Amino acid sequence: MNKSMVGILDLPNEILLMILKKLDNFDVLYSLVGVNKKLDNLACNINFTRTVDLMKVPSNRKDDWTTCVLLDRVFMRILPQIHDDVECLTVDGCFWQRVLLAGNYLNLHKITLVNLDLNLAYQIFHKKSLFIHVFKYQISDLVIMISDKISNQSEQDLLFNIYSNIFISFTNLNYLDLDLDNSYPFRRLLLDSLSSTTCSSSSIAHLRIKMHNFDDCLRLLDGRLSQLHTLIIYLDCIYDAFNGILHRTLQIPYDSLKIINNSDTLLKLKCFSLYVYFATDQFVSKVVPLLHQMLHLEKLTLSLRIRDRNTFIDGNYLHKYIVSQMSHLHTFIFDIVTENVMGNQLLRPSVDDIRRTFIEKGHCVDCYIDYHYNSIGRCHVYSLPFNMERIHKITHKFPGGMFMNVRVLCVFDYDRPFEHDYFVKISHSFPLLCHLRIINKIPQNDKWPRQLMKPEEAFLIIEYMHLVQLSCIGAHVDYVEQFLCNLNTRLPCLSELHVNYEHLVTVTENFTRNATRMNCSKLEHITFPRKTGIVRSKNFYLYFPLLYHEEM
Repeated sequence: MNKSMVGILDLPNEILLMILKKLDNFDVLYSLVGVNKKLDNLACNINFTRTVDLMKVPSNRKDDWTTCVLLDRVFMRILPQIHDDVECLTVDGCFWQRVLLAGNYLNLHKITLVNLDLNLAYQIFHKKSLFIHVFKYQISDLVIMISDKISNQSEQDLLFNIYSNIFISFTNLNYLDLDLDNSYPFRRLLLDSLSSTTCSSSSIAHLRIKMHNFDDCLRLLDGRLSQLHTLIIYLDCIYDAFNGILHRTLQIPYDSLKIINNSDTLLKLKCFSLYVYFATDQFVSKVVPLLHQMLHLEKLTLSLRIRDRNTFIDGNYLHKYIVSQMSHLHTFIFDIVTENVMGNQLLRPSVDDIRRTFIEKGHCVDCYIDYHYNSIGRCHVYSLPFNMERIHKITHKFPGGMFMNVRVLCVFDYDRPFEHDYFVKISHSFPLLCHLRIINKIPQNDKWPRQLMKPEEAFLIIEYMHLVQLSCIGAHVDYVEQFLCNLNTRLPCLSELHVNYEHLVTVTENFTRNATRMNCSKLEHITFPRKTGIVRSKNFYLYFPLLYHEEM
């Protein structure tokens, strides 16, 4: 035993605990369990075993010796020693069987399963699974993060079976968070024509879930979740599922709010968050009347795109029709776009006009307005500080700011190009951005030079330090050049690219250009929109050394 270790062991336990509490729990457990009796006792202190996060454990299924040793130490030495003290556990879904084999977890009440693909999620949550058999009565908090894209009907059906089994099986569940990729729409209503006992629970108080349409949301509020006080729901769209062409032609009214025949759930709600992906023209007829029934709501979050109005949604409207109707409301967070607004050209409100209507009502906001050549307007207004993980699509009018929580972003413009300075603004405003989509067919006016003439100009290179996914399918080739050339932009973590094959050939000079090689070196997935006419050369495979999956 070296002198430094002897010195540490001479310290009183109270001092050692103070030092260890400044470290990550997993680091303490992995480093100290089994070293000697004193450190072992300290590491197994309830402060370090109550909450265990195993996301530092390599989950990429490497078969090298180092990874195997690490996994064996975690699942064969550490967890068997502390399993009865673990109350909250976070783990990659691929390890769920090893977790179960490592102990009994008699005090475990919260589980977070990360990076689940859909089939693995179904294995874990089918009715007769070992996971449900072991934990169905003791789990009160369940967080599930499914990484797959739900892109077809069979996948949606499988997901809904997972939903249903969770509601049925975990009888004491209080907190349920079902985290999905919300950028891929479902193809149909999930709860339509199903019994009111589907997705029902007498214990769930907090629910985060993705559904298809507003009617799905209403059915969750029809009394089947009798203890619900917090609902965070992601929808694809808001429309009358039954109010189609025939109903409109015959002028047959349909009131979707009649789905709710028991208002007790609405009266119990304290927190409601509504995120809708596609634009709607039924904000006034659907959303506002629903909010009026949530009389005891304390916190409201709205992320909406509202279309086909004569005026923009401003602070006066939101105060009159929402805030003033909720006497208990103390927190109102929003990200609202009003688009396809055909207003009076002589009475166009300015950004300052819109901003003033919010400031006068006590809201801290920012906004910008686009007036297109055809006189159609678009206004985007959002609360500050901005705490959502994604913001609605932004244009060249975006004023900037600091958006530390945003991970997913789409920039689009049909009237003006995005120049280099615009992407500088984006990198500064969204420092932790992971997914970026560019939609702009207009070529850049100021082509950024392919060679920097002076070393001191290197600071002009843009860095997106956390960007892992880039989509340029809806963009001019100039934007592919803008991002892949390392004289313009540096992308040290880029692993997934969606791009037109012809653009990729042009920018990389048929997969030979050195200036684009660095940003392409870590790509693992490339998606091309067209499936035919692509002939890969030998250079293609040499240029992308880590490429192991392509979607054609």
